[in-house]
Amino acid sequence: MSTTTQPVATLTVPLEQIHVPENVRQLDGGHVDALAGSIRLQGLIVPLVVRTNGEGYELVAGFHRIAAARQLGLAEVPVVVRDGDSEDADRAVENITRLQLNPYEEAKAVHAMLERGLSEDGAAQALGWARQRVTARVKLLALPERAQQMIGTGQLPLAALDTLITIGETSRPTLEAVVAYLDSEHGAGEGGRLVSSPTWVIARALHESKPRVFAAYLGSVNAHDIEGLRLGKKAEAELAEAEKLHRKVDSYAYGPPSIRFSEAHVDQARAAGALLEFPADTSAPLIVDARDLYRELARDAITKTVEQLRAKAEQHAATAKQSRRSDTPENAETVARRERDAQLRELADQAHGINHDLGVKLVNELATVDPSDITVARFFVYALLDSHAYGGGDEHAQRIAQGGVRLVVGDLRHDVTKTRKDGSRGRLRIDYDSGDPIKWLWRFIDGATTASELYGRALVVIAAEQYASRIVLPASKRPQTTQWHSHGDKAAKALAKLAGPHLPGSLAKLEQAVKRAERTYHATAWPKAPATAQDDEGLDADLADEDLADDDAAVEVDGLEEDTNLDVDEDGELQEQ
Repeated sequence: MSTTTQPVATLTVPLEQIHVPENVRQLDGGHVDALAGSIRLQGLIVPLVVRTNGEGYELVAGFHRIAAARQLGLAEVPVVVRDGDSEDADRAVENITRLQLNPYEEAKAVHAMLERGLSEDGAAQALGWARQRVTARVKLLALPERAQQMIGTGQLPLAALDTLITIGETSRPTLEAVVAYLDSEHGAGEGGRLVSSPTWVIARALHESKPRVFAAYLGSVNAHDIEGLRLGKKAEAELAEAEKLHRKVDSYAYGPPSIRFSEAHVDQARAAGALLEFPADTSAPLIVDARDLYRELARDAITKTVEQLRAKAEQHAATAKQSRRSDTPENAETVARRERDAQLRELADQAHGINHDLGVKLVNELATVDPSDITVARFFVYALLDSHAYGGGDEHAQRIAQGGVRLVVGDLRHDVTKTRKDGSRGRLRIDYDSGDPIKWLWRFIDGATTASELYGRALVVIAAEQYASRIVLPASKRPQTTQWHSHGDKAAKALAKLAGPHLPGSLAKLEQAVKRAERTYHATAWPKAPATAQDDEGLDADLADEDLADDDAAVEVDGLEEDTNLDVDEDGELQEQ
């Protein structure tokens, strides 16, 4: 492939001398109009590409541009005369400038231009692109064909290109395994994570690859890794010694000590071109396609760990000996405290590495769970509802039950409307305080047998509390609706989207009627007061506690007698208590 741009001579020729071949593809009228507007303002910047024929010139590339020039009535246009060998590249320019191509299609078109002798600078100039864009499309061509297509279709984000290139430059088998994983059912949708957590995706892909591609984290060596590596008798003897030294240094230690790789080991893998590391990824780097090198590094890490433990054991023994020789005997508390502090320091040193190991294990093994797993559902649902078993201090669930379940569940509400002497029913009264809503709530939640049912039942009690009308209660007894605060208000929006389709139309009509009553009240009580946005929002906290507390007699509920000191006698008349 040439790396230099051939000089191109631009001519200005009469438009009528350019012959447009027959059977060209249909023109895009909108694109022609847009080009005409651009040419009117700044002229025809990109010349037409033509070749000579016996009568003048024949158009090779620029069908939309020549149509725009004719639309403007131009007499002359700039052209570049090409020979037959460069037509593919020129038609590639035409395709790119004419169509809205995806990155994969652009890469193929750029490839055709480069194959015909243009350099990347020349292609960028012909296309009117920045050099970086052309370079990015060339890099795309270095990926496996399937990866190119997945980026073209959007299955993989274009932002993952550099990550894929890095993987391919280090290990082609690893790249192929990653692409196969992302193209599989298990890896579908993980393309975005390849940008944010590439090490996790690579480890997952290699775990599922067939045949397996070797890879290992250069953080620490666990016992399972050591057993599978078969490091030899010397390494096995050093491991046994390390375990004994570990117990000498720390009497509370159990099992073998943590064998960690040093920065020098990481540098060795980096120098060998076998290290996959990404600056934005906090996971330990991966060594790939280098099992022998990894075994060598593991042996050296074991040896270095034994040397460090020997030095600590010697220091520990010297301190103990010095303590025994001291003329002033130390009391038991001082000795115990010193030993405890030494042990805690040792444990703290171990905890740094163990915390890192924990992070790696969790990110790699727990970051994706099965939503149909009832155990997963139980954790989130019971944690959300703040469960402490029936009635046992679960204040959040109590509030949800009192503000929603007891108002909407038929078994918990009782019609206590009195009958007049003439046999007709008096004013409607509903008793909401005779049931046990929290017990009903937990019985309802605990009755779920699948994850989806558990999630659904939790949404039932939450939506009941969120949307139940408080107007059925006296103003002084109306609990505040739970505010589901979250980043970006995502929780409240999600709840509205989930519950919205299941709310009865009568509820919306009731809320609108309450708002109208409030607006009428304000307009009558304060006719000159300007309307506020809050008037349209319904019952605010101040109105509920002050204005409506004196107007509860208008609500046909059991709150009537409490807030007005009135009762209904057997004849249905209001009597003062």
